Amino acid sequence: ANIERRSKKVLSRLIYNAQNPNRDHRNAALTKFTNHYLNSTFTMGSSQSSVSAMPPKGERVLIIGGGPSGLVALKELREKGFDATVLEKAAGVGGAFRVAYDHMFLTISTKLMGYSDFAWAGRPRYAPRAEYVEYLERYVSFFQLEDGLSFNTDVTGAVLKGSGEWEVEAEKDGKKMVMKADRLIICTGSNHNPKYAPVPGFTGETMHSSDWRSNKQVAGKRVMIIGNGESSADIAADSAEIAESVVLWARRPIPMGPRFLNQKSGDELSSMEAMQHKGSRTEMWEMLETSTTSPVSQLQSPKAYSNIRSDWVEGTLKQANYDTAHLNAIMFKNAMTSVEDGFKRSDQIFAVPKSLRMLTATSQGKMDLVIAKKAKYEGTKVTFSEYSQKNFEWPVEASRVETYDVDVVIMCTGFKNDFAWLKGVTIDWNCRNWFKNCI
Repeated sequence: ANIERRSKKVLSRLIYNAQNPNRDHRNAALTKFTNHYLNSTFTMGSSQSSVSAMPPKGERVLIIGGGPSGLVALKELREKGFDATVLEKAAGVGGAFRVAYDHMFLTISTKLMGYSDFAWAGRPRYAPRAEYVEYLERYVSFFQLEDGLSFNTDVTGAVLKGSGEWEVEAEKDGKKMVMKADRLIICTGSNHNPKYAPVPGFTGETMHSSDWRSNKQVAGKRVMIIGNGESSADIAADSAEIAESVVLWARRPIPMGPRFLNQKSGDELSSMEAMQHKGSRTEMWEMLETSTTSPVSQLQSPKAYSNIRSDWVEGTLKQANYDTAHLNAIMFKNAMTSVEDGFKRSDQIFAVPKSLRMLTATSQGKMDLVIAKKAKYEGTKVTFSEYSQKNFEWPVEASRVETYDVDVVIMCTGFKNDFAWLKGVTIDWNCRNWFKNCI
């Protein structure tokens, strides 16, 4: 099994070199070899597939969603002989990555984000979302999946009939259609409907992060951002470059994870943009996943890992450089001390966003970071109370009250699920069990 996995990795790089349009025509022989390899009995991809190698003749499978999960499902099913088709409502592959905002970068490297059977060329780096979409398009082209993709197809309903057959309703280019399928695979993600926070009394503009494309949308405006995750970090930092003022509000502190383990996290955007240029060199040990996914790091006990993290926080606080790392350490300690045994249980309590961009903008004085339990809205004024932290100030007197003038509230408050269109089945909403239905 180990030999097979290693050979797949080596061959996948050869395959990519053969298929990359930027390579010269001297790779024709290698292309011929790899095409023969793909058509042989040895199948690349997951060796743990539970799909029968000999599916019933004419078995029809519909896959909803043309993102990374939908594409690999299409490829694997076709290799096993199924008649599979992807229904994608957008005009191309990529899912959420296709329509995401400017300056969105992957939070894990191209090494981990790429498919095991289609290695991402070049040194591992944090790629911009547009490049990831291009990578998925190359994947489609290489495995010749084009005729299995139906774009501009919006699924409006799916019913599991008593016979065990699926009836799927959709609209394509304004025309309604009904399709039959023996199996249905949903690759839309669990949460895709925007979730809005209540802002009673606010009379200004409101928008959700799903509507965000670039900071041109808030040029010259007074901006308030609700949330403390990766999208809020990006949107706040980008807004701070062009808006009149920016304040990010969250009700509780969240520890933030750096993409880099050294000074490059002091300005993550510049560091990630530099990684895209030829001649730029970032070593794997500089990237966060070195400490979170490597076999060596996994040898650490949870207690030892917590001690290392605690030592870093205390050491950074003592330096008091008033930079990105210093503010991150404050946020980290604020979060850890806000719950019982926080340092010991942080991995079980917090989902750590991997972006320090808003902390960099705050440390440069371009925006305010407010951690407070309450916000009161009156017209275009927002008053925060029951403070926990403001910028580098922590702890803050709980009696503190401050008012900001706000033109637009951007809600980075996540998404909620909605499968009302799915009929005839009972859904287990515990997503931790969904892997049982994987191919």
